[in-house]
Amino acid sequence: MDYEELLVYLKELNIQIVPTEEARVRGYDLETYKKLAKRTETIDYDCDFRNGICKGMLLGGGGCCHQCAVGFGYWRKEGPALDEASVRAMAGYFDAQTGFMRPGIGCVLPREFRSPTCLYVFCSEDEMSEEDREVLYRIQFGASWSKR
Repeated sequence: MDYEELLVYLKELNIQIVPTEEARVRGYDLETYKKLAKRTETIDYDCDFRNGICKGMLLGGGGCCHQCAVGFGYWRKEGPALDEASVRAMAGYFDAQTGFMRPGIGCVLPREFRSPTCLYVFCSEDEMSEEDREVLYRIQFGASWSKR
């Protein structure tokens, strides 16, 4: 989707674009959040796509991505978290029907632009290290989370 078309779509969803210095993702400034999100690239989420459909959907659930398009990759629930540069970067990946999800592939959006919901939901933690889990807890619970 082109950027101008995406702006109209985001307005319909009441997703506002804010200046970079005002953007907050669960208490993190945008740059800190993006660095944390990028760290998830090496985490094994144990996702399984069979015949182009995630196993969560095959088992009767909605799967992680089933509401991607209607909530702009779940950013809709995050409040004022996106700046113009991020939205411009995300525009080319977004499809009004499937969001950022592609059959048989999963999410095509680079990790640093994925919402917290998209990063902390996983099929199982069987393949995750303690450090992997800690990164996901920091994303899920935000800047106020502390390891006890």
